[in-house]
Amino acid sequence: MLRSSLSGLIICPLLCLAASFPAAAQTAAQWERGEAKGIVYANLISKNDELFGFFCRAVNNRYVGGIVVQMPSFRTLIHDEQTYSLNIVINGNRDSLTLKAKNVDLWFEANDLNQQLLLGRIFDAVKASHRLEFAISSINWRASYESAGADQALDGLMQDCL
Repeated sequence: MLRSSLSGLIICPLLCLAASFPAAAQTAAQWERGEAKGIVYANLISKNDELFGFFCRAVNNRYVGGIVVQMPSFRTLIHDEQTYSLNIVINGNRDSLTLKAKNVDLWFEANDLNQQLLLGRIFDAVKASHRLEFAISSINWRASYESAGADQALDGLMQDCL
């Protein structure tokens, strides 16, 4: 009897503690496409000013494509010039890429063939998806987004970059 009372005393607080951690909620987001200063981009923007986007820009007579991630919470979590591994789950398939912190944003630019292939694979998967999940384990950050219209916003965006 003492043993069952002790296990109840241990399990109950653990269950209460586990219930207090917030689950990664899905956030509705909209795709927006634009062009500025020779950069063509399409960004998935949430109501919380969170952004995940693709871009294609001209650099020294060639085009470079990439990804940018901006989150208000990054202002206190990331350090300039450090690298962070971003895990992306798209329709149940997982990819990882390394982004570099510039100010309070994370950037990935596809400068070599392997990076271009990775960017192309992620770009095509996002274009066909309606749900994206992100995680950076080193800063204990997760986000999940529901969206529609990626195929229209991303159509032709990377034609010069990939």
